[in-house]
Amino acid sequence: MTPTPGLPVPTGHPHLTTLDLGQNGIGDSGAAALAEALKLNTRLQRLDLSGNAIDKEGAAALAAAVAASSTLEVLVLTDNYLGEAGALSLADALRANSSLRELHLKGNEIGDAGVAAICEALMVGGAGVGGEARHGDIAVLDLGNNSLTEAGAAVLTRLLSLKRSLKDLNLYMNDIGDIGVGKMAHAIADNKGLAVLDLGGNNIGPKGVAALAGALRNHGSLSSLELGYNPLGPEGTKTVTDLAKFNLPKLTTLKMGWCKVAGGDGARALSDLLLLNSTLSHLDLRGNSLGNDGAILLSRGLKAAENSKLVDLDLGYNEIKDDGACALAQALKANPEGAPKELKLNSNYITKFGQVALSEAVDMVYDMGKGKMTTVHF
Repeated sequence: MTPTPGLPVPTGHPHLTTLDLGQNGIGDSGAAALAEALKLNTRLQRLDLSGNAIDKEGAAALAAAVAASSTLEVLVLTDNYLGEAGALSLADALRANSSLRELHLKGNEIGDAGVAAICEALMVGGAGVGGEARHGDIAVLDLGNNSLTEAGAAVLTRLLSLKRSLKDLNLYMNDIGDIGVGKMAHAIADNKGLAVLDLGGNNIGPKGVAALAGALRNHGSLSSLELGYNPLGPEGTKTVTDLAKFNLPKLTTLKMGWCKVAGGDGARALSDLLLLNSTLSHLDLRGNSLGNDGAILLSRGLKAAENSKLVDLDLGYNEIKDDGACALAQALKANPEGAPKELKLNSNYITKFGQVALSEAVDMVYDMGKGKMTTVHF
């Protein structure tokens, strides 16, 4: 694919520090031309080439520029076609590069072998002639949607153990499963600086999440945990809520959408979480078939919750009807100070009757909560 007509190639901008060419369709030939141009730039810190149909040939050309750069800190190659071969070329470049702090490779189908090569390179990147491990500062690593399995989790374990600088790890929509997360558990526990962990869509069930919970207990830095699209069920849900109630002091975002919670014991565990947690600001529970029973259980937690930090409670796609909506409305009235700023009920089965009940509750929250605004989305 040829570069987009008129695409600005920064040959005349040796002092350029940020270049965003995302979604420009530059392809391999454009990537090669850009790589040549970048040889004249000694200050580039951020390069975004996401969504550009770059294949292994383009990756190889860019790799040479990455290897030569001593200033590049952020490289975004999200949603291209690097594949395993492209990842191997990039890995060779990373071994020579000592400046990179963020690497975004989501959606490139690099597989276990590609992930292993990238991780190995990051562990010894910039090592120089002697080849000794360099404890560098890679802080953000996005490997989402790359066909990673439990086999690739082993090398990720080593990276987590070595790179204590890693703050944000995204493995969204891979397939590491219970065995893979079990392999990673002790390294996650050891990495005390990890703040953002995305394990959504990884076929993790109750057994795997139990291993993860053990690793995260009393973790002092974790602020965001994504577990959506995993078959946690009621048992796994209770494991997560028991962890989040008291043992994650910095946790502000918890995503558990489409986790097969249902309206019984799983919803009861979530109700306890709402009642007892004091740190969460964003809680995503979409698509869990909570139904009226689940909504009623959640309302019990909301009625007495003391968490004034809750900004966003998302209960969309949960088959909630008017009875559940009315229970939630009563909870808001009973506890204006604990009401979330946004209550999302999109794509449920709430009629005008339930909507009116919630609208009246919002008015009462405003009156009794000293001007606190709650917005309900239907």
